[in-house]
Amino acid sequence: MTATAPRRTQAEPAPSGSPVATYYLLIASTSILVLVGLAGVLSASSNAALRADSGANPYRLFFIQLIALGIGVTAAAIGSRLSVTMWKRLAPWALAASIALLIVVLVAGEAVGGNRNWIRFAGMSFQPSEAAKLGLALFLGVVLSTFRRELTTFKGILVPGGIASGIVLLLVGAGGDLGTAMAIGLVIGACYWVAGVPLRYFAIIAGIGVAGVLYMLEKGQTRGSRIDVWLNPENCDPQGSCMQAIHGLWALASGGVWGLGPGMSREKWGGLPVADSDFVFAVWGEEFGLIGALVVLVAFGMMAVAINRLVKRHRDPFVQIAAAGIGAWLVGQALINIAVVIGLLPVTGVPLPLVSSGGSSLIMSLTAVGVLLAFARHEPGAEEAFAARPGLIKRSVAVVSRGRRG
Repeated sequence: MTATAPRRTQAEPAPSGSPVATYYLLIASTSILVLVGLAGVLSASSNAALRADSGANPYRLFFIQLIALGIGVTAAAIGSRLSVTMWKRLAPWALAASIALLIVVLVAGEAVGGNRNWIRFAGMSFQPSEAAKLGLALFLGVVLSTFRRELTTFKGILVPGGIASGIVLLLVGAGGDLGTAMAIGLVIGACYWVAGVPLRYFAIIAGIGVAGVLYMLEKGQTRGSRIDVWLNPENCDPQGSCMQAIHGLWALASGGVWGLGPGMSREKWGGLPVADSDFVFAVWGEEFGLIGALVVLVAFGMMAVAINRLVKRHRDPFVQIAAAGIGAWLVGQALINIAVVIGLLPVTGVPLPLVSSGGSSLIMSLTAVGVLLAFARHEPGAEEAFAARPGLIKRSVAVVSRGRRG
């Protein structure tokens, strides 16, 4: 069999353009999404806390989100300063740790919403499947770039990347979390695509994936009803099985072009379950209207452009493959979440990265952004460009000195 060259794994001259644009696109898009998330979570979570306990602190969930933000920003800052070589070394350990935690979930984890995917310890909770997304993207980046010449055979695809991917999917699927399994499937597909796997193997993998989804739909207690609600919305009960789908659309529709104003959402007061998590985009659209919704879409678009630049410009195949996997996770999962809110997909229960409440999701999403920033800092020409630019303090001192001399 004639070997097929991977799609983008050879060292090629980097395209023209600013070598630091990727870095700043990532910074700008992440900042926008985090600020949107803070505003949305503050608005949507306060009433949830009051409904649970009228005497409770309405800002309790928001404070938890702030703590997660602090941890995530710290992880992103540290991760962005690591070298590409260091991330290669950490990749197997990150995947091994996440697999170990997924096993712990099955043995002693806690079920939420019918899915066993949480670990609780000392009053804190963590969702290991979020860490598995990053660990798997990094690991596949290492192994697929190392064995890329062998990806034209089924054995080369399966060992070791396919085995690792299958283990993660089986562990997540065993916990019943179909939405997360689909997001992990996006990571795997993107990594193998950029690595250059022939198209015929994607058809086989897609068939296996469809079979797995159908099996989980058959075994799930509520998934079948969600599909039925999505296909036949005219026959469902607005206060029952299709409450989330209908009230999410009502929230967006009532927001109009400019929105009802910050904190003025009506649907969050009981009509829209999990308003601060899975349907935070609906609350944001209700309060800030079409303009606010477009801000979120543009921010994710900016992130997609930045990741595409990494894949196309970087000379290291590990970076290309890992960045594609991370991008499929962050941007792909965002598209799934938004598609659910506007009724293009059945309710799946996946959060909106960097926006929805949930410490595990926010921390790991920001850590993934830190990895992308590290890749962007080592994009061809970027290191020289950063070194040539004086720091903020130096520029300020220079301006003050010139003013005094004048």
